Amino acid sequence: MSEILSQSEIDELLSALMTGESDAAAEANDGGPAMKVKDYDFRTANRFPKEQMRTFHVVFETYSQLLSNSLSSILRVSCECEILSIEECSYSEFNNSLPAPVILAIMEALPMHGSLLIQMSPEFAYMLITRLFGGGTTGENAKQFTEIELALVERVLRQQCAVFDEAWDKVVSLSMQIDRIETSAQFAQITAPNEPVAVVIINITMGEESGLMSICIPHTAIEPVAQQLNTRMWFSSGLRDDGRGEERLAALTSMLMHTPTPLTAYFEQTPATVQDIVNLQIGDVIKLDHPVDNPLTIKVQHIPKFRATVGTMGHRYAMQIVDILQEEDVPNESLSR
Repeated sequence: MSEILSQSEIDELLSALMTGESDAAAEANDGGPAMKVKDYDFRTANRFPKEQMRTFHVVFETYSQLLSNSLSSILRVSCECEILSIEECSYSEFNNSLPAPVILAIMEALPMHGSLLIQMSPEFAYMLITRLFGGGTTGENAKQFTEIELALVERVLRQQCAVFDEAWDKVVSLSMQIDRIETSAQFAQITAPNEPVAVVIINITMGEESGLMSICIPHTAIEPVAQQLNTRMWFSSGLRDDGRGEERLAALTSMLMHTPTPLTAYFEQTPATVQDIVNLQIGDVIKLDHPVDNPLTIKVQHIPKFRATVGTMGHRYAMQIVDILQEEDVPNESLSR
């Protein structure tokens, strides 16, 4: 029985005939030039699914914005952070690409397993150090870092742990902290050389200078939270369900109910000329265009909400609410004030 071609196969065949590709294919089948075959290395297979890489893009876009704000407040200068790339490679490839000298921060981010690595290029590190020491040019970046400079950088990185946790908060709750600081890659072996890692490269611009910071996340580190890195799960619901939704709602309600709000009571408007106001003296009486038996308007911020009468309670003036104003009862000009 002859095989019946589908419409897509017919279209491909007609396209091949028009471009001449069919002749080349026939030549190859007739003993022509052999097709090129590329060796496949199973060690380089992608271990990070596309869904996880999309999640990394969303999280680190937020992280770059928060990091920009945080560095700007710490250094008292405008800083801009931009993600250059988020790629998967082996840890040996990442390790071999590290410059010298370099600052490597070994981090722990529970509940992730193992360690993460934050790498600061010499340019960015000296931008940070010189700014915190009073400004000036970065100068030569080839010298080794001193103990004082490393302590200063470590202090800044500890402040950025909260920024990292905040960026991940809508995906998974993390608790990040610094384990140690190293200046040599051989003492920062956080995983096996062939282990796949996700490397996030961020370019940080400060004035006319710029430097790079990289975040290395091993594949083994995200295994405890791998299911929560699926964008479909937390985009479909808007927020992740970690069992603490009612607790957050109760805390938010409590904070809202105890938020102080100013209330202001207003008489009806009384016009006066500039001359009358300038000539006012102590003891003068201003006649208001507000009948005594008419209630006053109480505004919450600038929005009229209640009608109330004036009275006293003890040794203080007091207001007694007699009516609640609805939105349709309030003139538009009152809302716009």
